[in-house]
Amino acid sequence: MFGLQYVNGMENMQREMGQLFQNIGFQPAYRSLEKRIDLKVVDRGENLAVEVPLPGLNIDKLDINVLGRRLTIAGEFLAAELPPDVRWHRQERRSGSFESHFQLSADIDLEKIEAEYKQGILRVNLPKAASALPKKISVKVG
Repeated sequence: MFGLQYVNGMENMQREMGQLFQNIGFQPAYRSLEKRIDLKVVDRGENLAVEVPLPGLNIDKLDINVLGRRLTIAGEFLAAELPPDVRWHRQERRSGSFESHFQLSADIDLEKIEAEYKQGILRVNLPKAASALPKKISVKVG
């Protein structure tokens, strides 16, 4: 019985702390986690490849931008429509808006960025800027 009381007490404390921080302008951590998306970034030498599973995305609300080395992906998931006489039993699919920021490891050539959304997966190809690529230096023998 003590364990259950302890858990309830912790939940109450978390809720009260969340309300306290929300009143001074901060969002509770559990709310920010709900809005996050899972993304995978791979460095392929000459480019960075980003892959994000976004099933049910409203493609008209998708916004991808790069400012400096910061990649931002924001959008909105389509809301599932149910007939009026039907209620949810369980829903695990995301709904609503999201926004995710990621700090890139290299400068990007903004003119060559490509993005594709296919079968629920967003793929973004970010070619590195020439200044971010390694340069071979020849050595003169004298």
